[in-house]
Amino acid sequence: MSRNHENALQCTINAEALTNSEYTDMMCTYLLSHHWKDIVAILNDQNTSTAKHHSIAVNCLDLIWDISALGALLLHHPGKLQEPMDEAIRMAQQRVQERGDEDLDFMAQPKESVHLRLHHLPCCKELCKPTVTSIRAADINRLLSVSGTVIRTGVVKMVHQRREYMCTKCKHRFAVECDLEQRNSMPLPLECPSDGLAARPCAGFKFEPVPGTEVCRDYQEVRIQEQVHRLTVGAIPRSITLILQDDLVDRCKPGDDVTVVGVLRKRWRPLAKDQRPDVELAITAEHVRVRNEERGVDHVSRELQMEFQEFWGRHAGRELVARDWLLHQMCPSLSGMYLVKLATLLTLIGGVGHTDSSGMRVRGESHMLLVGDAGVGKSQVLRYAAKLSPRSVLTTGIGSTAAGLTCTAVKDTSGEWMLEAGALVLADGGLCCVDEFDSIKNDERTAVLEAMEQQTISVAKAGMVCKLRTKCTVIAATNPKSGKMDKHVALHSQTGLSTPLISRFDIVLLLSDAHDDDRDKRISAHILAATAAAPGAAPAAAAAAASSSSACSREEAWPLDKLRKYIEYVKATRLPTLSEPAQRVLQAYYSRMRATADRDASRSTIRMLEALVRLAQAHARLMFQHEVSLVDACHAILLMEGAQNSPDIVGNDFSVLKSEFPTDPMTEYVHFEKHVLAQLGLDGGGGTSPAKGAKGPAWHAQQFGDNEGDKRDGSDVKRARHGPLDDYMLGGGAPPAAAGPGARPGFTGFH
Repeated sequence: MSRNHENALQCTINAEALTNSEYTDMMCTYLLSHHWKDIVAILNDQNTSTAKHHSIAVNCLDLIWDISALGALLLHHPGKLQEPMDEAIRMAQQRVQERGDEDLDFMAQPKESVHLRLHHLPCCKELCKPTVTSIRAADINRLLSVSGTVIRTGVVKMVHQRREYMCTKCKHRFAVECDLEQRNSMPLPLECPSDGLAARPCAGFKFEPVPGTEVCRDYQEVRIQEQVHRLTVGAIPRSITLILQDDLVDRCKPGDDVTVVGVLRKRWRPLAKDQRPDVELAITAEHVRVRNEERGVDHVSRELQMEFQEFWGRHAGRELVARDWLLHQMCPSLSGMYLVKLATLLTLIGGVGHTDSSGMRVRGESHMLLVGDAGVGKSQVLRYAAKLSPRSVLTTGIGSTAAGLTCTAVKDTSGEWMLEAGALVLADGGLCCVDEFDSIKNDERTAVLEAMEQQTISVAKAGMVCKLRTKCTVIAATNPKSGKMDKHVALHSQTGLSTPLISRFDIVLLLSDAHDDDRDKRISAHILAATAAAPGAAPAAAAAAASSSSACSREEAWPLDKLRKYIEYVKATRLPTLSEPAQRVLQAYYSRMRATADRDASRSTIRMLEALVRLAQAHARLMFQHEVSLVDACHAILLMEGAQNSPDIVGNDFSVLKSEFPTDPMTEYVHFEKHVLAQLGLDGGGGTSPAKGAKGPAWHAQQFGDNEGDKRDGSDVKRARHGPLDDYMLGGGAPPAAAGPGARPGFTGFH
């Protein structure tokens, strides 16, 4: 036995020699020194009803540090000290009133329904359980902490905590407490408990409840499931019931990530004659902490934040090269597929959500649909995206129902209806990947319409009417109905998806596996090189595979966890706003798509403009910027063109699947931006613009501010806002170094 365990055991033995009043005095002193303001807040509450419960959350680590004996006893015998600890809060209220406080109201009154809530238990395997599976029978009646995802919530019920009964024979009154281990039943004694209280013992066995002596409490049962990313491969997620009482009810909803501190108990099902008793484990919660918002910058260390900033500092002026290096870290098992990887990363990052003037929330989460032939890597993209998200649900459309995607109403063991979360609710705050999306029945797909746009699910089942939050990103993959992509067939006809559903996807990428000798050779070489680079392979082959896996060999490859934390970091710290040039380019592209005669009605809606804004914001976040520039707007247009059977901007020869990483990203982008501006009529040249009126150099200077004064006096400001590439393309200076000798005169696509 280690010295720490010996000390803890000795503290427990010493503490057990104390009386309940001594426990109460020790805890009262601790509360007065560490939680004075919490006690004042309870006293100032004007609701004096005993039905209103108050609690004080106490950090267990601080308690053990100050009073080790009491802290150790609380951990080992929580049930023994529950009532003395609550009494300590009542005593502390009286002492605060006696001493007085400047923040104390003149109408302050002590409250009777108060509870002590312990949290942050010491990090050891006996107390902090990583998964539900790790809970054992030895933990019964001990305090422990476990994390999981709420998958089912029951209705809040009122149960009897205590009631007085009277013997019909001797009129003796006695109290009966509800038994949690027998599912809140009140087992009555077999005979009158007045033995020894009267001159002659009573043999009565009939009892009547005394009216007006009932003590009731709020009661709710929820079920949590262990988080999938904490399990080993092939392990089935287990679940356990939580019992919430008093002020803890309605603390969580389906889909919430929670950390629970509670006492593990066994619960017997109602006993029946000649039947074997059945028992299950449940946790009586003492403290519940919802952890949905505990993501982002809080989970990224200061050292890692400095690494991200230094990374972009080293690549100042070569931001697109650095971005492509990040894309090389995405799904390395797939060769090329530059635009697919870029679209996936931007979908995971998402845009900036906001609330409009009417109070309606405009979502910031993006959705992506992959439509392609079999064997192009759609499922691999989904699985890698699920790994990059701190919270993800990966499911398939085969056999999925509307209830499985949203929520369902089920009955618990007591016959009460409960809501059980589906895939979209469980993915709240994260990512939901749905493979084989075309396998879902048509009437079942309509269930996800509200979840994707309003990011809520309206429930009206079994008498329960409520809304559940589904604030998640959706990435779906589907095959064409005919089995092969056909660019002459409309998108909704190829996929069988309805127009309202397709319009909710920000990005729809068409992946056509057309025969191409060069691409086939690259893919086969990539697969063979990856096989050669496996453990035990020849050093020469492994080196060749490593040298071809990255366009920036000086940087050390980022592991999956680091890339995941980078996504969390930019989502939490980068809230880019649209610059004026980016707004005008996106508006011009949207107007052009609306004016096109053969436009796809399922894509060219107002949702298309919102999707363009989200993609541009996501690209700015990826580039570690605080403002959306022309670089971001043009890449949003490039991805939007991937959903067109006949791309209007990039040309008919454009193929998302064949898009390879640019050999010189800066040069490629310069020509692409020039091509986009020319097509939209924003370059002052011969391009066609949907707006009325002449669009010559004077208009271009007026709209983008590239007059002589800007070139002469505001070049530094302009460069800081839009970057050197924007300055060049908008007439603000010489071309960047990347557009040197050998640059092509026009955009011919990424190679």
